[in-house]
Amino acid sequence: MTKLRNRTATAAAFALLLFGGGGGGGTTNLIGMAHGFPLSQQRTSASIPSSLTTTSPPHLSRRGNNGRDARLGPILSSAVSVRGGGGGDGGHRRHQRNEIRDDESNILGAAVAVGAVTAAMGYAYGQILGFCVDGVWKKLPLFLSSRLLAADGVALNPRYFITGTLALGGLLVGIVSSRLKSPAYTVADFVSAFAAVPAEARELPRSRTALLPLLVLSLITSSFGFSVGPEAPMVCAGGLVGTSIARKLYRDDRADSDSVSKAREDEGDGAPSGPPGFASKGEAAFAEHLAYAGAAGALTAFMGIPVAGSIFALELTRSGAGLSSGARDALSPSIAASVAAIAVIRALLSPDAAVGGHFSYGTILGDAASISISGRDMMIAAVGCGVGGALIGTVFHKGVALMKKALWPAPREEAKAAAQAAASEGTKKGGGAWKRTVLTKTLVGLAVGLLSSSFPQTLFWGEGSLQCAVDGQATPFGSTKHGLPSLLTSLARVDPSLPFPDAASAASVGCAKLLSIALACAGKFPGGIIFPLFFAAAPFAHAASLAGLWTTNSGVLPVAVMSLMASTQASVTRTPLATALILTLSASGGTPISVMLPACLVSSYLGVYVSQILSRQSYFSYTK
Repeated sequence: MTKLRNRTATAAAFALLLFGGGGGGGTTNLIGMAHGFPLSQQRTSASIPSSLTTTSPPHLSRRGNNGRDARLGPILSSAVSVRGGGGGDGGHRRHQRNEIRDDESNILGAAVAVGAVTAAMGYAYGQILGFCVDGVWKKLPLFLSSRLLAADGVALNPRYFITGTLALGGLLVGIVSSRLKSPAYTVADFVSAFAAVPAEARELPRSRTALLPLLVLSLITSSFGFSVGPEAPMVCAGGLVGTSIARKLYRDDRADSDSVSKAREDEGDGAPSGPPGFASKGEAAFAEHLAYAGAAGALTAFMGIPVAGSIFALELTRSGAGLSSGARDALSPSIAASVAAIAVIRALLSPDAAVGGHFSYGTILGDAASISISGRDMMIAAVGCGVGGALIGTVFHKGVALMKKALWPAPREEAKAAAQAAASEGTKKGGGAWKRTVLTKTLVGLAVGLLSSSFPQTLFWGEGSLQCAVDGQATPFGSTKHGLPSLLTSLARVDPSLPFPDAASAASVGCAKLLSIALACAGKFPGGIIFPLFFAAAPFAHAASLAGLWTTNSGVLPVAVMSLMASTQASVTRTPLATALILTLSASGGTPISVMLPACLVSSYLGVYVSQILSRQSYFSYTK
């Protein structure tokens, strides 16, 4: 472990030297960070004690680091040297401004570290999730049918298995969530906090209390087949990790409260201007930057797509088509984290995995090279799919809102007060709330199970089986990553192993998937809707083609499929640019991106604009 920490410290020093910039002050701050100094307390070399490079700082015993930071000192001291900079005749206020610039230059180094940490977390989560999905949906049914039921001459009923599995998943999520001391952190909380101006990074809970429940609930939800994915939990988990690292680096040391108060007085009117846990507003902004960096790193690691995760996180917290208000300063750290995450994944954790997307749009026509389209046809498809996706997205988020009101009616003021009083007293008065949570989530699981037994291709969040939807089931569902054994699809209303026979069949699959997503969201199951909405939208494009809007062998169909997927997803999450990047970067190498991307971009942005016209409400609540 000592060697590992030493290597980590040396790597951190190298990363901060690469990304620190800003002259000598950046190197000084590097050493201060290595020794555990909050950046708010660092000074240039003129004010750093001469013993810093040989002994541990005097405040280490106060911070309770058990000498760990002291061991890092000699390592970093040998890696870098303290150079002169700043200070002098400009006065204390100018000195503070120089320190702020130095801190800003070092944020990239911290973002790289955040990207590496969240990449490891996302990779581990993905491995565990894959193991759980395979065990629940492939090994377990085969075991039941070949070992237990076959001995009695009983065949496994797919309806009972699928419905029972999802009901059990709902029960487990209900039990776990009801036993938490506070509600699990969700992507809605993330959006609400970072859509505020200024961003309320201090509102994020500490990762040591919120991270594990978030990942466990998401793991259960996705493993048991609900139509919400790990994308949103990855954004939340990465944000929590980034903010926690920011607290460690920039937090206010309570033991030096006098010096911190003096610094605050020098900043302005003498009132404490920083949020709780941070010494100043500037350091709270660093927490925002590292939260975005963490979200970008985790999402990049899980999807294996660089930069798109950064743009998604920054677009997600804005109610319109654009980047968040903090993007001017947070974009660079988030991209640095994304690049670091993809480097860790591709070079270290999955070095043998093939690079590139795997969703082929050419299979729609049988030959990718045949995808060609005129400018007029492209614009007709882009505009039509942009408006159509906005309609689908608006129906979806309004449906979710109605279902939430039905499933989770607002408690009366008297009942709410009694429940709060009971919670504060530690008694079980008003304890029926947890029973309602468990019952509601179990019933939602039962409903999703009944729906999925008739449309098994709608199970899961859709990423592993998206190729089946993209090419209209020309790729059999069973041959995809999340395909089910044939014994579980025998009762399907639309055979998932055959192409859509008609428009009604394609539309029914799209509607079933959309309803399945809405039930999971309304039931407050933690998960994302990026790939679920992609999967739901694709069948509607095939339905339009089968209905005669254009011929099935026309080059318009692949463009329409991607454009409708983009518009539907972007109209709900308000992430048009990231959506186009995700779709194009996840496409196979044989897909002509230069043909597909222009229409995809037009549809994405048009979907957001039209959805804002159709409804003043949105899927997320954006703090004004």
